[in-house]
Amino acid sequence: MPSQTQTQVKLDFPEKLIQSGKKENTDALLKRIKTLHQRLAALEQDNVDVRSLDPIRKPLIHQTILHHKDRGVKIYAACCLADVLRLYAPDAPYTGDELRDIFQFFLAQLENLRAPRITDVAYYSEYCYLLESLATIKSVVLACDVPDGDVLVARFFQDFMDIIRPDMSKNLIRYMVDILVVLIEESASIPSGVMDCIIEQFTKPSTSSSSFQLIVEVCNRASDKLYRPVYAHFAEIQTSHGRNPDSNDLKILTESHILLLNIYSHCPALLLNVIPLLEENLKVADEIPLRQLSTKTLGTMFGERPVVGAGVADVAKAYPAAWRAWLGRRVDKALVVRLAWVEAARGVLAKNPELRKEMEEALVDRIQDADERVRAAICKVIGSLDFETALHHLDAVSLKAVGARMSDKKASVRQEAAAGLSKLWSLGYNEIESNNAHAIRQLGWVPDEMLRCLLRKDAPPDLRNQITTIFRQVILPLPAKADDEQAWVDRLLLVASRLLNDESDESFVALERLTGLRGYAKGASPYRTFIVSCEEYNGGVVDSAKELVKARLAFVTRAIASFFADADKARKDIEAFAAANEARLYKLFKTCADPQTNLRDLIKARNEFLRKLEQSHTDILETFTFIIDDASFNIINKTAIPLVLKAAQRPPAGRQGEAIAAASFRILKLIAKECAPMYRDYVQQLVIVMNEKKNDRLCETALRALSAICKVEPESAPQDRKVAERAMKLALEGTVKQAKLAARFLANSKHKDLCVDLIKDLVEQSKESEDDHILSHLRALAELALSAPSAFEQESEEIIRFVIDDIMAKPSPSTDDTTEDAWTDEENLNIHDRAKLIGMKICAHRCLGYAREADAAVIFRPTLQMLVSILKHEGAVNENTMEGGYARTHMRLRATLCLLKLAKVRVFDKAMTEYFQEITYTIQDPVFQVRNRFLHKLLEVLPAQRLLPRWNVLPALSAKDPEAENILLVGKSSYSERIDRVEMPLARLMLLLSHHPDFTWDPENMKDIATFIALYLDCIATRDNVSLLYLIAGKIKTVRDSLLEAPEDNENLYKLSELTQIIIRNRAQVHSWSITSYPGKIKLPRDIFHNLTDPAAVNRNLTRKYLDDETDTWAKNLGKKAVNTAGPSRKFRDSSSTTPTKKRVRKTKPAARKKAKRTDEDEDDPSESDDDDEAEGESSALSAPPSEDEVEDGVEGRGGKRGAKVSYLTAICEFS
Repeated sequence: MPSQTQTQVKLDFPEKLIQSGKKENTDALLKRIKTLHQRLAALEQDNVDVRSLDPIRKPLIHQTILHHKDRGVKIYAACCLADVLRLYAPDAPYTGDELRDIFQFFLAQLENLRAPRITDVAYYSEYCYLLESLATIKSVVLACDVPDGDVLVARFFQDFMDIIRPDMSKNLIRYMVDILVVLIEESASIPSGVMDCIIEQFTKPSTSSSSFQLIVEVCNRASDKLYRPVYAHFAEIQTSHGRNPDSNDLKILTESHILLLNIYSHCPALLLNVIPLLEENLKVADEIPLRQLSTKTLGTMFGERPVVGAGVADVAKAYPAAWRAWLGRRVDKALVVRLAWVEAARGVLAKNPELRKEMEEALVDRIQDADERVRAAICKVIGSLDFETALHHLDAVSLKAVGARMSDKKASVRQEAAAGLSKLWSLGYNEIESNNAHAIRQLGWVPDEMLRCLLRKDAPPDLRNQITTIFRQVILPLPAKADDEQAWVDRLLLVASRLLNDESDESFVALERLTGLRGYAKGASPYRTFIVSCEEYNGGVVDSAKELVKARLAFVTRAIASFFADADKARKDIEAFAAANEARLYKLFKTCADPQTNLRDLIKARNEFLRKLEQSHTDILETFTFIIDDASFNIINKTAIPLVLKAAQRPPAGRQGEAIAAASFRILKLIAKECAPMYRDYVQQLVIVMNEKKNDRLCETALRALSAICKVEPESAPQDRKVAERAMKLALEGTVKQAKLAARFLANSKHKDLCVDLIKDLVEQSKESEDDHILSHLRALAELALSAPSAFEQESEEIIRFVIDDIMAKPSPSTDDTTEDAWTDEENLNIHDRAKLIGMKICAHRCLGYAREADAAVIFRPTLQMLVSILKHEGAVNENTMEGGYARTHMRLRATLCLLKLAKVRVFDKAMTEYFQEITYTIQDPVFQVRNRFLHKLLEVLPAQRLLPRWNVLPALSAKDPEAENILLVGKSSYSERIDRVEMPLARLMLLLSHHPDFTWDPENMKDIATFIALYLDCIATRDNVSLLYLIAGKIKTVRDSLLEAPEDNENLYKLSELTQIIIRNRAQVHSWSITSYPGKIKLPRDIFHNLTDPAAVNRNLTRKYLDDETDTWAKNLGKKAVNTAGPSRKFRDSSSTTPTKKRVRKTKPAARKKAKRTDEDEDDPSESDDDDEAEGESSALSAPPSEDEVEDGVEGRGGKRGAKVSYLTAICEFS
């Protein structure tokens, strides 16, 4: 306030502003009013005598000035009026109507700021002065109290929205903001026009718009005054809409929620009361659209954290009840609400670190939602996150939960899960390649999990197609440029090396299948035959053997169509392709499917093939995109061979380098085994590598590849005799594996004559060799016995005599090893014991060499007796050799696997009949590794149907295996299609169980027996054959045991018949299968069953009930669940034995389960159709014996003591 003594200044303007009585000159008026503005502007508000302003106060609002045609006069008049209001403040010297006219006059002048460019605005500084005066003095507040003040205030907002422009100065914009904020703050209530203006700006926001930025700043500064009218606006819409099913009603509600989100993004403070309103909307019971929109809106708000001033808006923190209510919508009964919740969750995960953990847990909780769309949406949300968020801010548990959905039963879920995770893995490839531990932990497992999905027994065709397609397109895509072959191979090796880090190599096996190489040598791929059949078909114009050509094409078409979920559509597409008969497409397809096609030509041919299909056959493009990729060698190509070989020679340093080298060797071995012609162009490079002396494994790889190319393409084999002489030297002086592979190379090379010399040298040196070479010599002899039988036979008598007398019959140095029923790797055994293992191979391989001779059975007899003797003596050759416990375990396994390999020759299989029960005991050996490896090998051999039907029964004897892994292994197998090999063994199994020495016939024991039958049904029972199985089980009551004539002696068999039928009925009920009358006729095996001759006896037997009521009661639940647990439920009874044997007891101290060592011997042994050797086939992780508590439940482990047997088994096992 000015002091009392301070002299007040008067306005010095003696002239009359408006000259009366004469026509006014515009220039003169402009000059006078400009002078007046200058003098008024110089006056200070608190030091002026306002009475001196009276002469000009009224003239300034005279119509002559307010409606003057000159823009300068009016803007200077407006400035003068603004000064008058400033000097008179806080009281205005005008009436309400006059003030209304004055402010309207102000707005009319400010509209002149709309010029195209701000520099084109005349009197720009005066306009700025006017705005500054209104903003700083706040005289604009008077507009709120004038008549029709609401309209005037609303016009301020609307006009400012129109005149603001990007090139305005910041000061000018700030004045406008100040003016509008003052108008809002001083208004008793917010005019509807103002709210309309604000809402309009947020309805279709343009963040770059100056008017939008202006309104945002105004709203943020005046939020305390605006939040109530904003709430009223939304409350009216929320309460009056969303309950009417009309589409327009829903549209209005949706638009209001979009508006709400726009406001929240820029002015969250305006929604203080709206959040609780949305929370209430979540609870309405019947208005699903309202719940859906509110869920989506709240979720989006929780995800966004708009910056307001110096702080960040956090709705969840400010409204914890709303956050909890929103989380609860994940279990809403309405699908659309749950979907809205999931879709909104992405923003929370990506942008709100404080809520991320709780959000993750909620998503993982709902990833098993009953509806596939919710599961798919969750997978899509997590998979669509950016790499940095997935790497640093997500828990690995969440990612792995999505990974588990890659094997979901619904295709949409699998697609989202696999596509999302593979994309994240691809984005993180560089981090994984650089060995970033966190990246590996978060995403390194993705390829492994994708490949495991392909191995599932119940995996449908569309799952395989989806995973395969995504894997090829994202994980291991073809390079965009053929010159990028090094990066392409590096990516393959990185993926492959990670697959070998697991205890099991199942994923690597799946990768091998995906390459198209696994099984290629045996004709597993139908594509070569397909394109040849298409050419023969010639679009339907066939010259000769038309029906045969059509049948061949139809057969291969059905085979390829079976890869698709919609087999009918795929078949029609394939038939359309064949009918088109386009030679160019055939040629391109051949190029892609040819293993000799290099990477550059493959990429070129594939692109042209798909381009031509797109141009002329769009309807079959999708089908043939998958087919051409599946037929191509696009993961492992011949171009990769030198690069993979280089990686094996000079891998990177460290553990990752070791893994890459291991993967390289595995890939090179796969090529040698399945597609040796790929090595055609690299023979000389392999010869050089074969001379590698510092890297034994590299030398072995070269030998394996050369031996394979020699066998498949003799014309491509190395011609130089020096190469054969080098191989001969390796056979004599190299490692065990080198000796074996070198011998194989010689046997397949053009210098086979060296095999005779090599055998003589091996025999001579074996008798004199040191311990460190005896194994190599014996292994080379074993290989030559198989690969060069004619050369081997020249020295066979001496060799076999040496093996039997000096190797097998020699007392073992491990006799002091008293370990019982335990396992160790073969490398840990004594050399003499390892020699005995190889000695068995030599004897077995020699027999295989005579397989086609007339006296094969005679030559086989001594070997059979030796192998059976080993089984009878618990792994010892005889009573005098006294092998230690670890050695006996390996001896039992090797003897059994040798017998299994020999059984693929029918004459040898028949000769095993009287000893077959000894072989069956291996399925229940006390050592897990023995059971597991034998099962693996057995299940590999059975599908080829080269064994007698009796072998099909053996997997079912794993029903009481103490390790669930073996039961699951059997459950995955499917090994025959014919009745006598699939369903009929049920009758054989029932007879075998009826004579089992370790079970007594009481209700408790019958539960255990039922487990064996249930496992057998797990393996083979389907909707199609359940009626046949039921008939077989019932038909047992029409026959008798061939060795038991008395009816009472067959009661156990008949009880088992009724029990089996109960189990089959229960299984059918669980799966909703109907058991109908089987239309065909069946005959039970005559070798073990005899028909009941008396028809009356048959009828009596069929009507008689052999199971008592108690057993019948508890049997009602049998077979309703698959056999998925292991371990007998009681101690087995100690049965008498016709052959006294040492009682075997499982060790009570469990040994740590360890990974099974893979050895190359197995997969390189070309025994007939089986390339694997006996003892070290592909196997899962190995496990320890059970604990002491488990011993109480299963002392014998195999289901009985090794020597326990009865005379009936001999007849039962005659399955010829």
